[in-house]
Amino acid sequence: MKTQGRVKGQRGFTLIELAIVLVIIGLIIGMAMKGKALIDGAKVKNLAAQYNKIVAAINTFYERYGFYPGDGCTSGSPTSVSDCTGTKNGVLDNDNERAAFWTLLIDRTHILTRADRRSVFGQDWNIWYGAPHGGNNVDWLDLPGGAQADSRLVCALDKLIDDGEYNTGVVQAYDNYDDTTDCWNLSGQTDMWIKVLP
Repeated sequence: MKTQGRVKGQRGFTLIELAIVLVIIGLIIGMAMKGKALIDGAKVKNLAAQYNKIVAAINTFYERYGFYPGDGCTSGSPTSVSDCTGTKNGVLDNDNERAAFWTLLIDRTHILTRADRRSVFGQDWNIWYGAPHGGNNVDWLDLPGGAQADSRLVCALDKLIDDGEYNTGVVQAYDNYDDTTDCWNLSGQTDMWIKVLP
């Protein structure tokens, strides 16, 4: 006698087996999402550590030589610290001084390495002299080419080391966030600056 609807020897999945498979898939997806959040959090901490290291390097250079790296340099590639004999005004307000900043810290004094200049966004930091949201011109760490930074990471960094406001303080950006914004809900790229001098 034949059983209708089922061939002998064939068997389907039970509800318990399906439930177990769904739970396993959910755990894998959850671990992947948590892993991404951990990586993003580590990038923010790496940005903060990198900023602190560059500021410490500037202070170390100042203590050793009595001026800020690059200040008073008339060439972007000085052969030694003693080549910087121009006027020293405490800011890097021309292209030669800004280029000499990295040359002196990395190539001449070895206070920093080339890896210390590379941002978590995959580009080398530049020095930019200006005022992104008005006020007085100062020197900032800046990424080349405009909007290159993940908005979520910039906002989180601002909250970690500064005031959490996009247009004031040490960390500034073109994004429109404040200290009540959930940084992890932002999307897209932004231009950012981190103040280094004075």
